[in-house]
Amino acid sequence: MNARTARRKRIIRVRTVEHQMAEANLARATGELASLVELSKRLETLRADLAVAKGEVAGRALNTIGELGMRLDMAKENLVAPLVNASSRRDQAGVVAQSAMVKEESAVRLYERSRLSDAREQERRTDANRPHRRRAMSLRLLDGGAA
Repeated sequence: MNARTARRKRIIRVRTVEHQMAEANLARATGELASLVELSKRLETLRADLAVAKGEVAGRALNTIGELGMRLDMAKENLVAPLVNASSRRDQAGVVAQSAMVKEESAVRLYERSRLSDAREQERRTDANRPHRRRAMSLRLLDGGAA
């Protein structure tokens, strides 16, 4: 393995770690978004379950139900900005993960090409150092290049 191939192998290790980190960040962002969506659904369910019983109801109970409904509505409204931010972070993390994957794949392709080039170069050197090979080439040259 020559220096170029060794360098490309090190680059592959770096690109692989970058890709893994990007995937981990994407998973974290996706989990955060899922958690906020679940919280939003729970708030909606709680709000929907606030129902006034039929018949006589004490004014204090009505007041409490109304206040609780208002607080649930405010919590849902205050959750909109974090949902948008989490969605944006997830989308950005997806772009970064995709880019890291492409860079890793590119590094692997370059390494494979370099490795094949090294193998061809090694084969060429080996062939050039074989005495019977050199003698056969000399004979061909003496015969006028006809084989």
